[in-house]
Amino acid sequence: MKRRARRTRVRGAPRSGARPGPALGRFVVLEGLDGAGTTTQAALLAERLRAAGRRVHVTAEPSAGPVGALIRQILRGRIGGGPGGKQSFSGWGLALLFAADRQDHFHTEIAPKLADGIDVVCDRFTMSSLAYQGAQLGDMDWVAGVNREAAVADLVVFLRVRPEVALRRRHAASIDREIFEVDAFQRKVARRYDEAIGRLRGAGERVVEVDGEAPVAEVTDAVWDVVGGLR
Repeated sequence: MKRRARRTRVRGAPRSGARPGPALGRFVVLEGLDGAGTTTQAALLAERLRAAGRRVHVTAEPSAGPVGALIRQILRGRIGGGPGGKQSFSGWGLALLFAADRQDHFHTEIAPKLADGIDVVCDRFTMSSLAYQGAQLGDMDWVAGVNREAAVADLVVFLRVRPEVALRRRHAASIDREIFEVDAFQRKVARRYDEAIGRLRGAGERVVEVDGEAPVAEVTDAVWDVVGGLR
């Protein structure tokens, strides 16, 4: 892939290097606060990869599978815990559902694509659980523990956006609200993302930060610049 001139700030870019073994697809994850632009940038990255001659599959978490569908209903406040579903769903239970969905998602959808040489671009993965469920429960170690068998992406691109900017974008884009779209909570999640980035890097994972507040085209160029470094 031809590397483009860097137009916006990128930190922690991965080292290039060939991966041994058969020609597998690359697993790239886009991460960030709700409203950071992960869905938009995942789609735009896929377009560029296809233009470069790569086969690409775009997916997201929660997944489109049965556990993912349940999680989406919980996030929208349509399913609760307790008698008649009138109480909030258990945060511990939600974290376990995310971990279960991640395993099902990877083994039934992502892994087969990678094995077939298809690149997979995923809108959120394990880092989101570390940040969101870590913030909700106050115990990132526990969240990391239930996700200890989760697959490791070839590259995680974190779109850095201030909580107030991310929340404003979400409110402008949709009238639907999810249970985590509260300003004070988003600030807590932002702090947990910083902790999660350090945790994953400390474990040897490739995590790159991109300025997600730049114009969309500039963010796309920065993401492409980083992904183009994978060999």
